[in-house]
Amino acid sequence: MSGATPALARPQTAAVRAASVAVRLAPPLVMTGEPASLVATTAPAAAGRTVTVQRLLDGTWTTVATATTAADGQVTAALDTSIAGSQTLRAVTGAVTSGTTMLTVSDGTTCLPRTAPVDPEATPATVCLAARLDRWRKAGLMGVGQQLNMSNDQFSSPLTALGDRRVSVVGFDLMELDKSKHYDFPFFDQGFASLVSLAQSGAVLTASWHAPNPHTGATDSYGDRSWHSLGALLRDTPEAATFWAAYDEQLAVLADFQAAGVPVIFRPLHEANGDWFWWGRPKAATYKKLWAAMQQRAWASGVHNLLWSYGFAADTRKGISDPTTLMPGAVDVAGIDSYYPATGAHRGGSSAPPMSGYAAVAKLAPRMAFTEVGPAADSDGSWSPAVISTVAKAQKRRPAWSMLWVDDGSGLKQIASLSGGLSWLDTCTNGFCRLS
Repeated sequence: MSGATPALARPQTAAVRAASVAVRLAPPLVMTGEPASLVATTAPAAAGRTVTVQRLLDGTWTTVATATTAADGQVTAALDTSIAGSQTLRAVTGAVTSGTTMLTVSDGTTCLPRTAPVDPEATPATVCLAARLDRWRKAGLMGVGQQLNMSNDQFSSPLTALGDRRVSVVGFDLMELDKSKHYDFPFFDQGFASLVSLAQSGAVLTASWHAPNPHTGATDSYGDRSWHSLGALLRDTPEAATFWAAYDEQLAVLADFQAAGVPVIFRPLHEANGDWFWWGRPKAATYKKLWAAMQQRAWASGVHNLLWSYGFAADTRKGISDPTTLMPGAVDVAGIDSYYPATGAHRGGSSAPPMSGYAAVAKLAPRMAFTEVGPAADSDGSWSPAVISTVAKAQKRRPAWSMLWVDDGSGLKQIASLSGGLSWLDTCTNGFCRLS
């Protein structure tokens, strides 16, 4: 009809008022200078809403950041962590205000872990690391980890391939780092300095040790089971002399991390319930005595910057024993190494990594992790790590972090090489996936 009043335009999504706004921290406990973010989620989800992040200062709510929501109704705001103390925070959108949340910024003297480190003389930084892991779990967060290969000059490539995305845990192997000492250029110093820098920027470091077979002596002989008498390491034997000398070299490197103020989660003689390493399938009593002897030697050497991690293989076939039988007497963390699939074709069966043995060990350990997880033989990168979050959520005792390995001869394993790896990491603010 000529001259009719035009129909009203449909309101834009951003004009839909939020009914609620919730806030969470990623993560809720950091050391001074480490990254932390507040994530605000408005509901119903809508893009374009203005959200103001506020901090309570001297009884007054002061704006620290303003952002607009994405299509999922979320905004992420970086927080100032330059000064130690507690920060009470909230988010406001329109007339709707969230509840409060508290960020703790520690200077290394105010950390109270739920379970103290097994080392009675643990450094303050190590105590704080235990507290950080406990706080992650309490907040329903799982750190994302990426292993590095420190034995070549491209050791940082799994991280640079992530672009500006970050992970919260970085893994390395002491044997690989030790190899670099013997190169013709100062590569060890570069690798060590890089790891320290990552730790100082907020990453948690975790180290395994593929110890060479002390009988055969070759550097890469960790898979040589022609000799596997762990009991000989507890007696006066040539193998014991070789093993403990090699161990002392690793302790010297770990002491260097301690001097730099960096704690390390140490995972020695891992996957001992499997039958592929020379230390595998030992007598339980012998393994526990050796583990305890390694701890005592570290402490006697003045190395007190370690959280001790018992790593076991998923119990998926004959030849892999019940991991609870080898559980050492004193551990700070236990973690499963699980690759999908354990046997058979890459796409056969479920795409979820097996968790056999995880729940039983979780009843004995103060903290849990997926210390290695991913595809076993992925030639085209089609396995998606998003399933890791799904499996983690299904555990009664959820893991503090999940570590993906580096690409190797058996296939693609690192985050950036896998289908959906980067998009999965994008959902994990600051390298923390939300599990609850």
